[in-house]
Amino acid sequence: MIYLRTGIGIEIRHENLLISCLQSNLSSGVFTYFKRVQDYQHRDREEVRREIEAFFRSHRLGRDNIVLGLPCRDAVIRHLDLPAEVQDNLKQVVQYQVQSFEPSEEEKFYYDFVPLKVGQNGKRLRVLLVMVKQSLLDARLSLLRELGIRPVAVSITPVALANLFLQGQKDVTKKIFILADLRPQGIDIVALREGALVYTRETSRPEGLGWKELLLREIELAAARMRLSADDAIEKVVLSGDDPAAVQAEMRSSMEDCDLLVGSIRFELAPPVRQHLEQAAGSLGLAHAGLARRTALKLNLLPAHLRLRQKRWAYVPSIILGLALLVLLASLGLRQTIQEQSLARRLDQEIQSLKTRVDRVQAIRAQARALENRITTIEGILYRRDMNLEALQELTTILPPDTFLNVYMNKEDSISITGNSTSAPDLIPKLERSPLFKNVVQRGTIFKDVQSGKDRFIFEMKLER
Repeated sequence: MIYLRTGIGIEIRHENLLISCLQSNLSSGVFTYFKRVQDYQHRDREEVRREIEAFFRSHRLGRDNIVLGLPCRDAVIRHLDLPAEVQDNLKQVVQYQVQSFEPSEEEKFYYDFVPLKVGQNGKRLRVLLVMVKQSLLDARLSLLRELGIRPVAVSITPVALANLFLQGQKDVTKKIFILADLRPQGIDIVALREGALVYTRETSRPEGLGWKELLLREIELAAARMRLSADDAIEKVVLSGDDPAAVQAEMRSSMEDCDLLVGSIRFELAPPVRQHLEQAAGSLGLAHAGLARRTALKLNLLPAHLRLRQKRWAYVPSIILGLALLVLLASLGLRQTIQEQSLARRLDQEIQSLKTRVDRVQAIRAQARALENRITTIEGILYRRDMNLEALQELTTILPPDTFLNVYMNKEDSISITGNSTSAPDLIPKLERSPLFKNVVQRGTIFKDVQSGKDRFIFEMKLER
């Protein structure tokens, strides 16, 4: 299959890199390839680089649309509650907020924000602010550049999971969802309210505490932080990550509305990646963010000076290609009309040049039809002619003097003769050599006549006209 666009999502998950490839044509996306790079920070850089290059090269994947996902612990997430009047100058207001969070002049943040639409109250504006230390992100990007990876966007795993889940939901009005991303060491909780990310938390798993107890505890904490009223209810708890099916079975005894995130994914799946779908949810959400034109939460923590910006002249080839496509489409639309006109002119010329020969052929054809009619008439006359005299004359000539016929019958040119002969079997070859008879067969058994001592025979044959 030929794909027109490719999105690569790379999730930093503990000491591993999870790489997912989402490709699309004009119809929909297809999850095609998955790769887990183990312990990428502590292994030899060149070895890890070769492993990543082998993955991209073996599948013929480009690296011009890579989205990097940072773990929740790398980011500082804040939910700002601002007056609605600041919306026109929101960027400047958020910048002031970020400066107030920075501990010192030396420790700066890269940040991005997403305005949230929660509830029907138009007097307040909720803003999701995500920040990451410049030193931390610069170190991550520097390491990835050594491995041959240059992302075009940077996000966080909770946002990627939220986008992946929301792209499969038709209606999120007045609905609350809890997403739980399971890891061996802990869990990431993401709360969505009416399609907006309103709460996220990363927590470790205490030793001896089961998944069910940990999840119920975190869900209660999320509900308290969201200040749910008596009329509010959690629509569904959605699990992803490492072995969520086992945790789902454990949770079903206390919570029926507990599903897997893979059930909300609307992408097609290539057979080799089906087994990796659950653990690849985060990286697949990142790939979706790089491929989709619109996502529920559009976030990019990559600093402005590292983002790819196309200059105006870069659009010239695209414009030329677009104009060429328009010309080709117009030509394609007029092609049939032009071809029909050209073909009609050529046919008129051919007809004019062949007119004399066509008239001659038609005259000859008329003469041939007249001759065929005469032949048919003559054949009909000959066919109706009585051939019994000719047949009897031929039999008289062929049969030897010691042969006598007792019976002769002619029914629709099928002749039957009965008689006596000294050697009846010898008569068949003689009859077959006659031009008047064909298909000579013997009927019954040849036997000796007691009175005459000759062979008694019955032969049948067809009369040849």
